[in-house]
Amino acid sequence: MPVVLLIHGLGMNNYFWVDPKKCSVLGGLAPLTIFLTDAANKSNNSISFGSVDPAIQGLWNYLKSGGFSLASWTQSQPLGPIQIAINELKTALKTVRNKWPDKPVYLVGHSRGGLIARHFLLDEPAIDIEGIITICSPHSGTAMAKFSRYLKPAGALLEKIIPGKSKVMLTKALSRLSEFLQSPAIEELTPDSDFMDLLKKPLPEQLRKLSFGGTSPALFQLSVRLPAGNYKIIKFPDMLSGAIPSGHLPRELAPGLGDALVSAASAKLPDSKHYDFPVNHVRSAYDHNIHKIILDFLT
Repeated sequence: MPVVLLIHGLGMNNYFWVDPKKCSVLGGLAPLTIFLTDAANKSNNSISFGSVDPAIQGLWNYLKSGGFSLASWTQSQPLGPIQIAINELKTALKTVRNKWPDKPVYLVGHSRGGLIARHFLLDEPAIDIEGIITICSPHSGTAMAKFSRYLKPAGALLEKIIPGKSKVMLTKALSRLSEFLQSPAIEELTPDSDFMDLLKKPLPEQLRKLSFGGTSPALFQLSVRLPAGNYKIIKFPDMLSGAIPSGHLPRELAPGLGDALVSAASAKLPDSKHYDFPVNHVRSAYDHNIHKIILDFLT
């Protein structure tokens, strides 16, 4: 059985693989679980993000039950330049090789984690690495950084229906999200960045390659309790439909074409066996069908 080294994405931590309830996103902006809700939870709260299946399982626990040796780490600067994480991957691999010296290694990355693995394999090909698996990684970049300017007008639309005491929370969240989308770390992932140019070189042919993309841009939903006592369900990116000009909706946000942050086309690792599933960017790493394909690929 090979060793599987798991690499989390931008703005997250190692709990992404192990326990979603302990993982935050966007540098602590929100709990990961708001992106894993299945149905609206109409509680007495002004705003609810819905409910999460208590039996939901991350890839770490799924592979562990299959007998695999596993490793991962929390990146020291999950919102920092990608080269820092690439250097940390080199250190993590040394630890893996010392602990399991005779086992082949597979690199599994979600979102930016897949690009970290891919760049490492281009820079320092290793004969003990047997394959790479990427989940919703923007191999051709993502255009989402260009759309941060639409968050402010989208927030103005939401403020019309959200109760007053919740508006401060909304304003702060949208401000943090806008800053995140304009950060240097996100800029590296735009299609025309210098970093994306570095990835144009093909990976070694002997590497086994597998990738996944998502086609549901419903990243999260809000259940808003109105003064009359009834509820209104708002889904992202539906809330942007009144803010983005007609004809300018990017593929990342289009149903059937993207997962809200990465387009399905960009998520395809060149020369890989590729699958698309109707999941959003976060749920892709928790989808049981994707887990089964990964298990088959590893065995």
